[in-house]
Amino acid sequence: MVYVKHHNVHTMAHIRNLKNYSEDDQKTSIADLAEDPISDHLKNIFPYIVNDQKTIGRKLVSGYHIIDVENADEEFLQTKEIQARKTGTDYDVDLATGNLIFERSALEKNNAVLAHHLVQSFSPEDELTPEQIHEIGRQTVMELTDGDHEFVIATHVDQDHIHNHIVFNSTNMVTGKAFNWKIIHSKNGKTKDLSYEAATQISDRIAAKYGAKIIEKSPKNTHQKYTVWQAESRYKSKIKQRLDHLLKCSRDIDDLKTKAAALNLAVDFSKKWATYKLLDEPQIKNTRGRSLSKKQPDKYNLAEIKKTIAGNPKISTADCVSNYVEKVETIQNDFDYQLTVEPWQIESESRRGVYVKIEFGVGKNGTLFVPGFKVDQLEDGNFAFYIKQKDYFYFMDGERTDKNKYLTGEALVKQLSLYNGTVPLKKEPLLTTVNELMGAINFLADQGVTDGKQVETAYEKLNQAVSHAKNKLKELDDKIIALNQVAKKIMMGDLMEDSEVNLVLIEKEIETMQRSRNLLQDKFSETVTSLDQFNQIVASRDANKPTDKVEKLM
Repeated sequence: MVYVKHHNVHTMAHIRNLKNYSEDDQKTSIADLAEDPISDHLKNIFPYIVNDQKTIGRKLVSGYHIIDVENADEEFLQTKEIQARKTGTDYDVDLATGNLIFERSALEKNNAVLAHHLVQSFSPEDELTPEQIHEIGRQTVMELTDGDHEFVIATHVDQDHIHNHIVFNSTNMVTGKAFNWKIIHSKNGKTKDLSYEAATQISDRIAAKYGAKIIEKSPKNTHQKYTVWQAESRYKSKIKQRLDHLLKCSRDIDDLKTKAAALNLAVDFSKKWATYKLLDEPQIKNTRGRSLSKKQPDKYNLAEIKKTIAGNPKISTADCVSNYVEKVETIQNDFDYQLTVEPWQIESESRRGVYVKIEFGVGKNGTLFVPGFKVDQLEDGNFAFYIKQKDYFYFMDGERTDKNKYLTGEALVKQLSLYNGTVPLKKEPLLTTVNELMGAINFLADQGVTDGKQVETAYEKLNQAVSHAKNKLKELDDKIIALNQVAKKIMMGDLMEDSEVNLVLIEKEIETMQRSRNLLQDKFSETVTSLDQFNQIVASRDANKPTDKVEKLM
């Protein structure tokens, strides 16, 4: 199994070192390294990674565009200085000679990243030789950096898990620019480290070719399992959100129970651990309070709740409910496109996902990794992909690593559509909403829940969704007509084609929208019929004409 870690190196002190410092193996053991701050172990990174006792007398140490690995730290800095000197700034005058001297401290300005340190660890179960592991590391960093960055790689064999230490210069020897380590910051404060994901994917792909097993980094290794996990996660998030609000506006336990009921939250303090259940969701199994907070498992238990709400001001139930706004911060079980991909389009599979073949016109091809939680294998052997427009995927060119690049989900869908003959299904959010509500009602019926708050809430939402679906169908019809008008103008020569507007793309978009529209129309008709049947059942009950059973909607 392979696992990759990444650290930034920000100062020259982290690159430069006293050669004698870590010759003592006691100072640089793996145990000590795990306990020390990153900044401490990076101060002596080069003597550590080329340590004789860890690398079989340095037989497993190599450099790329490095004249002498013993002097790699200085060579890194010299490369940076050569590029920095071109700006003509950051010079000082040597008073003794009158010569201009470049101030190397300028390299550390603005907390610049001077180098990148990757640790690539392997499991003994892989049964790979140190030489094979070293070669896997070399190929990984070569592909990641396009071969334009100096690096040193040392394979350590002093532990059961053989591992590579790879340090590459952030300065590109060809362009002089810094390696673009891409991290996306979203509005909700979360980050996505695209370059780390790219390094991991490259590492996994190369290691798998040598027979290494790839670590499972997520329990959601199929889209079907992912949706189950998302439902459970969504329930927990909503329960926690409502409880946090109740802890602010409740004076005592009885008051909290009253307001919890108003927020459709069932509470039970009768056992050792408090349990909760959403009454406006198809939640059957209660959620224990201790599972809502890993850091404070007692936070939502009776004793801690009493302490928290003691002394709260009096707030009416009406005000408590009106002031409540639910924010669920889990990733929604959502996708923008569903694509069916045939087996010939798959280069290889792993438990983490699949590598799909991508073409960019004539003679341009490569592979791209799609995580398992976005993939389901169908009964006919094909694969269903569930892609969001703003997803990011790392494309690995089949021949030239300098052509590797990031693709958005939207770009991936376009490429598969144009060159692989795949027709995507563009998902309409309303279709998902209707399916979820129908599924929720049927799930409740399966569990014997045929009336009550949960069922009533689901039917109310379903009626609203049906009304919105009717409007959405009209909107889709108008869009399809408009696209047809654009296509006709291109065919008549009244509109010029370009990379964004061309006949092939428009025809694909029309086909995609027609598929979505037809599915929504079928679901709309089916749901209206089911609602009519349900309303008849309710009317029969209201007239004191009980039925033997409540049928599912679908």
